[in-house]
This record gives sequence, structure tokens and C-alpha cells, in this order.
Amino acid sequence: MELMEKTVRSGETQKHRELKFLARSWLKERHHCIVATETRIPLSNYRVDVAGYQPMAKYSAEPGYTFIVECKQSRADFQKDAGREDSTSQESHHLLKRIASLKSLLAIHLPDCRLHQSLFREYDAYDFSNFRHDTWHALLSRLQQVERRLSHGVKFSKISRYGCANFCFLAVEAKVVKSEKELPLGWGLLERAGDGLEIKQEPLLMHSAPKVRLKFLERISARNARK
Repeated sequence: MELMEKTVRSGETQKHRELKFLARSWLKERHHCIVATETRIPLSNYRVDVAGYQPMAKYSAEPGYTFIVECKQSRADFQKDAGREDSTSQESHHLLKRIASLKSLLAIHLPDCRLHQSLFREYDAYDFSNFRHDTWHALLSRLQQVERRLSHGVKFSKISRYGCANFCFLAVEAKVVKSEKELPLGWGLLERAGDGLEIKQEPLLMHSAPKVRLKFLERISARNARK
């Protein structure tokens, strides 16, 4: 299958569409899953590239297993969602402490920046935007970056923590993931090899409550019904 870096109307590249097709086929063939693409998963507002549901082999009161596959065609695309939620949150707390400490010092030396919104200086707000202080502006800039990453750049980590599915995979082009240490905790890795996917790392079985798995099945079915 020849790859073409053309973009479709949705902004999705042909390479990404091919990875989704291969991931759907892989789930069907290996795990006998009911599958759907671009499905919103339970317990979050995230949509995943490919969702799957594997029915139990025998009659059981327990619902079957659920699967998520996220497709990444480039390293930049992978890194966008691969931030570690715990380390990113720690950095945010560290930055907030440094900003608060620096604000206390600047408030003493720059009383004219006080906004006089409170009777007490220690509770008042300050505006240092017009004052050139490289460290202050660098800390604020870095905090904005970290907060954006906490909101949008830790997708894989949050999916694991929320218990959205039993098995999670990344399906990637060759060399997108350089080391298994870069994988989100518990996630498996599927790497493209010609016209198929080769498993590089098996995922861990994650806890997902029965009601969450049933809700996932409902959304997969609803997604397929809309096609």
C-alpha cells in the first residue's frame, strides 16, 4: 500500500486513516472485537481513533473486555498526548510556589504595582506586566505551557487513570516511539510493518468497571448505527 501525505477534508492525513484501518482489522482478527472509529469513551470527553468490544466466549453476567487504540503517524503527534500527568502536575505546583515566593519579594520592592483591591497588602493583587523582570515573565510563561499540557497534553495518562477501557494500545508508524519506556503506563504498542501491524509491547489488563464497559459498548454500537 503506497503512502501519500495528502490531507482529507477533516484535516486527517491518508497515513492516519490507514493506521486506523489497520487497527480496526487487527482488533477484529486477533480479538474478535466489535469495532468503531472516532468514538467518545466513558468517563471523559475524549474521542479515540478506534474502540473495540470483545464479547465473552461463554454466557456470563460480566460484560466483555473493552479496547482503545490511538493512532500516531509522527513523533510530534505522539508527544502531544504522551505527557505524564503526575510529573506535569508536580511541575505546576512547583512553579506556583516559585511564583508566589517571587511575588512576595516583588511586592516589597515594587509597591507601586499594587492594585489596591484589598485593605491588606498581603492579600492584594499586583500587576507586574509593565515591569521588566525576566524571571517573573519566564515563570508565568512556563506555567501557562504546563497548564495547557495538563488540560490537553496528558490524554493517555488520564485514560489509564480513569479506567476507561481494559486494554489500551498505540498504533504507530515505524520509529515514532523510540523506546518502550516512552509508552504510557500499561499501554501496548503496535507498529506498522508493511500492510499490517506488529505487536511490540503487550498491554496490561486495566480495571474498568462493568457499567463503564457496558456504556462503552453502547457508544460503539451507536457509532456504528450512524454510519
